[in-house]
Amino acid sequence: MGEKEQGVGLTYAAAGVDDDAAAEALEGLLRWTRRTLGLPKGAGAPLSGEGFFAAVLRLTETLNLAVSTDGVGSKAAVAQLAGRYESIGWDCVAVNVNDVLCVGARPVALLDYISVQEPRADLLEALGKGMAAAAERAGVAIVGGEVSQHPDTLTGPRPGYAFDIAGTALGVIEGREPIDGSAVRPGDAIIGMASDGIHANGLTLARRALLVDGAGIDRPLPQCGATVGEELLRPTHIYVPEALALLKSDVPVHGLAHVSGGGLLNLARLNAEVGYRVDALPPAPPVFEAIREAGDVEAAEIFRVFNMGVGFCAIVPREAADDALAALRSAEGDAQVIGAVTDGPRRVEVEPYHLVSQGGRFVERGAR
Repeated sequence: MGEKEQGVGLTYAAAGVDDDAAAEALEGLLRWTRRTLGLPKGAGAPLSGEGFFAAVLRLTETLNLAVSTDGVGSKAAVAQLAGRYESIGWDCVAVNVNDVLCVGARPVALLDYISVQEPRADLLEALGKGMAAAAERAGVAIVGGEVSQHPDTLTGPRPGYAFDIAGTALGVIEGREPIDGSAVRPGDAIIGMASDGIHANGLTLARRALLVDGAGIDRPLPQCGATVGEELLRPTHIYVPEALALLKSDVPVHGLAHVSGGGLLNLARLNAEVGYRVDALPPAPPVFEAIREAGDVEAAEIFRVFNMGVGFCAIVPREAADDALAALRSAEGDAQVIGAVTDGPRRVEVEPYHLVSQGGRFVERGAR
């Protein structure tokens, strides 16, 4: 069992990731970067600011460019412990193309940035192999990148193999306006697409719960049918085929949300003053119960950190839900209606667990 504070269930902040402190510190950066949004004129002018899943730039009257940047976080530390890196290359592609989808864009290209402690050929080849496999599923070209060496500043659990990886995905929106959630209305259906497990968020909390001082990477998790390392390195699902099938259908898509860090709270990032009531969740992959038990993690915290079995959401008119499910399943998507949009205020409710969002986190209904 991992470490936890005495008498208190393990939290993301106790594990070392304080989202509240990060948000406060980030304001100092954004205060300056927001000043640049009005600088491009004509082609390249941004149609959105920071905070959404992807930014959109106007290129022509009929063509917009979507851009998103993200990394895989401390999942790289798990890969070093296990000596397995392909899934990290895959995830570098996955986390970015999934974000680009949220504005209704078709992902077309990706650039990577890899920083390494030492230029290990086996590490870089494995990352490249994983990226290529993910790119094939997403239909994107990896058109360039950068590898930089940081022998004095990068350290990790496996000497010489410390690394970090991030990517920037580009997508195109042709012949229509971006999707930002502003069309979402009360009564709309929330469709949830199944995740493959943890994906690439919350690994700091997962490691703290399931590993002790970095040990136990090969320990079996009987409920998962895998070892700790295999489960934590399970690749992030890439939703490009099913999402594009939905976008190409006749279904009006009112909103799209990548359920990454923050879990189902990501629904509130859509640009609509409405609520989201989730009342029909699919069974969560067993790794989440393993984390909850090992760290005595409360329901409000585990839903705030992890996707809990739903990795991507689409918001469509209630009367179009069956057609949307048919489109998703035509691309072998595993999806179901998980709830409905309600009148405001903007909040997310997870009915089976009596959770409601408050101040950027979940609390039990009735709690202060």
